Amino acid sequence: MSENPELNQTLDDIVAEVLGLLTDQAVEYIPESDRYYVITRHINRALRSVATEAEWSWYASTENVGTAVVGQQAVNLRSTLRPRIINDDAVRLCRPGTDYPEVWAYWYPRDAIHKVPDRAQLYVAHTNSLLEFSRPFRSTEAGLEIHVPVMREPKMFRLPERPEDPTSPIPAGNTQVPAEIREQPVDFAWPDLIALKAAYFYAQTNPIMQPRVQTLEANYDDLMYKLKDRDSRNTEAPFLNTYYVPVDGSIMHGSIPSHTPHSDWGWGG
Repeated sequence: MSENPELNQTLDDIVAEVLGLLTDQAVEYIPESDRYYVITRHINRALRSVATEAEWSWYASTENVGTAVVGQQAVNLRSTLRPRIINDDAVRLCRPGTDYPEVWAYWYPRDAIHKVPDRAQLYVAHTNSLLEFSRPFRSTEAGLEIHVPVMREPKMFRLPERPEDPTSPIPAGNTQVPAEIREQPVDFAWPDLIALKAAYFYAQTNPIMQPRVQTLEANYDDLMYKLKDRDSRNTEAPFLNTYYVPVDGSIMHGSIPSHTPHSDWGWGG
């Protein structure tokens, strides 16, 4: 839902936009018609697709998953959470009741987190529904809230259920699409991108409109890359996390221990 009123579009608006892209006509569908339902399904699919395609910051959020306890090294996550692991995103240990970070725990490859248990810097890896930290929490970190950057999912348009058999009567109470659904804003900062993606999906399923698929895809890509470039432009390139892998041997003079087993050292017999 865009904060710019000039860009706000409701479900009725976006359905009309998709129809305009497909037919070049000022066509409108009755909300209770099957075609209105079909286009709405494609709009929902477009929302889900855009939310994962470029990991838009529009859907970025944070989740408080608990409080750090001394000796704790892993934290469970809800299965519905999708951690955001992009560039310099990091888990933050914040002062209770605030968003002020006291400690940053940057993401580390999940298959390498065991290599850095003696670092003062805290790192974290994500495996399924678990956050695994590089070392146990210390007393200086106890009581801090664990805030995880996550990707929220877009808000779908939920139309009343319809019977599978078109000849069956519509259940009582489902005869009309509620006004609050028709007036629900599109959950994206630039609804034109959603309309183009929905029209592209719809054209793929309609033999008459299939010749327009490539044009719609090109129009979508053109707008998507413009928005991506605008949203990711920085005055200075972001710092990328560097992963150090300790190396045993004479070149390091034994000053840095390695927690990586080596077959040539006789590990495991």
